[in-house]
Parts: sequence; structure tokens; C-alpha cells
Amino acid sequence: MTADPDTLACYARRAQEYADTISRAGPDADLLAFMDALPATGAPVLDWGCGPGNSAAMMMARGITVEATDASHEMAEIATGLGVEVLVEPFEELAPIPKYRGIWANFSLLHVTPEWMPEMIDLAARALLRGGVLHLGLKRGSGTSRDPIGRFFSYWEPAGLDAMTRGSGLEPFATRLGEGSGLDGRIEPFVIHLSRKPD
Repeated sequence: MTADPDTLACYARRAQEYADTISRAGPDADLLAFMDALPATGAPVLDWGCGPGNSAAMMMARGITVEATDASHEMAEIATGLGVEVLVEPFEELAPIPKYRGIWANFSLLHVTPEWMPEMIDLAARALLRGGVLHLGLKRGSGTSRDPIGRFFSYWEPAGLDAMTRGSGLEPFATRLGEGSGLDGRIEPFVIHLSRKPD
């Protein structure tokens, strides 16, 4: 299972605080880049680990059909208040059927252990249509840890993400490095990674 009980318990206690911390008024550069890279079809986008639904709502406002999943009932409830329908399930329940023109996994798969991550990337690749785009937002580094409020994280470097996505048949095409803070208030480096399923 990819859902860490202590991480889910933290989000259950602090779901609204998390939503207030990470939600933004409009699409940031990473979400705009993802939307611009999507193939021009009417197929849906998956917000995979949607949290409080902020990104999904902004994509929907742009006319994109969005399906959303999250393992946290409390997060799903907040997202529902934004008009986002959320299927509450862990990452591994994603059906491996080509359906999506894009998968937005923005700081969600960072809660998956390194042992599970290649399987999750492979699952995403199988769920993408040809030409579809996978967005990954992850903490940068190596190994795993828990933050001061109990959440589990795994850390990744661009080279490892390149190798892992290529191993699942995707083609990396953009990487951005940065740093920022989240619910625990610590400033940490992150990596944004985009790859595409070949046409």
C-alpha cells in the first residue's frame, strides 16, 4: 500500500490549514506549462493526489475535464467544496488503461516509498494516452524522512526521475529546480519534472 497512516492522520488533523497554505488564486508557471504541453484532445486530465483540489479547480476553469483522486477523505471534502469530484483511493488503485491526456502529480507521489515509486510511474505511463504528459512535483534529495509533523517523504534527483520515466516508456522533456515551504514551514529544495508518452 502507498498510503502512509501517519501521513494521512496528519492531513486529517490539518486539512484546512494545508489548503490555506498551498492554495493559490490562479495557475502558477508550473501548472501553465503543464496545461500548455497537453495534447489538444477532449480526453480528461487526472489530478493524482489532488489534495484540497486547488489545481483541479483551476484546470476546470480553463475548460479542461478533470478527474481527481486522493487518499485523504478530509482533503476530498475540501476539494468537493470547490466543485471537484474526488475519488478517495490510494495511488495504486489507478486503472492501467490509456485514458488521460495528462496526469498532474504535484507534490503527491513524494509520500510514496522509493520501492513503490517505479511501479507508480509505470502505472501512470500505462494510464496516459499517446502524447500524454506526466507532471511530477517532488522534494529534491535522496532517501526518505519524516517531517516534524509526522509526514513521510521520499526525495528524488532529476537524473533518477529521467531514468525512471524512461524505464516506463516516457520521454522526459522539461525539469525545473526550486525551493519552497509547505505545511511544516521548512524551506526545502524541490524538482518539477515533465515527461511525455510517445505518439
